[in-house]
Amino acid sequence: MIRRFINKLTPEQRNDENAVRKFGLLRASDLFHELSEEQMGDVERMTVMTSCERGRLVYTPGETAEALFLLKKGKVRIYRITPEGKKLVTAVIEPGTLFGQMEFTGTTLSESYAEAQEDSILCVMSRHDIEELVMRYPSIGLRLMGHLSRRMKELEERLEEGLLRDMSARVAAALLRLAESQETNEIKTTHQELADSLGTYRETVTNTLGEFQSEGTVSLERGRVVIEDGEALREIVAAERPERD
Repeated sequence: MIRRFINKLTPEQRNDENAVRKFGLLRASDLFHELSEEQMGDVERMTVMTSCERGRLVYTPGETAEALFLLKKGKVRIYRITPEGKKLVTAVIEPGTLFGQMEFTGTTLSESYAEAQEDSILCVMSRHDIEELVMRYPSIGLRLMGHLSRRMKELEERLEEGLLRDMSARVAAALLRLAESQETNEIKTTHQELADSLGTYRETVTNTLGEFQSEGTVSLERGRVVIEDGEALREIVAAERPERD
């Protein structure tokens, strides 16, 4: 599919390695995969591809420009600074995910920072570009709606996690959420990343995971937590989760 599309490029574009790479990355996105080669040409002209080295800030609080980012490679973490000066990670963006500051799409960074956690590649679109794409190609609008639905579900889960008082329940809920998002029980995360997402200290998370491991609920590997007994984690969360009206 990508080879067919590259053959549609002009000779100048075929000789531009960055253009070829950008076309391939855009084509791989679920947001654009139903568009024709000609339509993809419109998308390519409306987007800017940029590389971000690990540790670079993509967005900082106070920025007024509206932009939507599509992460194609790497990992970006969204975090806030608490009144106590502690970093609180509110989301870790994986490849294929949209994020940014754009009111009409329901994406907002508000008072958050967006930082490349790994060397990353992003496609950047302005509000004007997104509005034009949605008007031209309704399928993109439908996919944006699906994205918003998933984001709302994630926000509801994070809000529920915030209501949990017991640290064991909070860690258990976070592990279950990560397992669902990564679609595997072998979760790629570090103790520090878990701690940042919960607004607590690494030592606290390490102690909690150690208790889970001694009970046979999880096993710990370098940079990875393997869920051995998901039902036990769900029971820990259910015991602490407030009852719904």
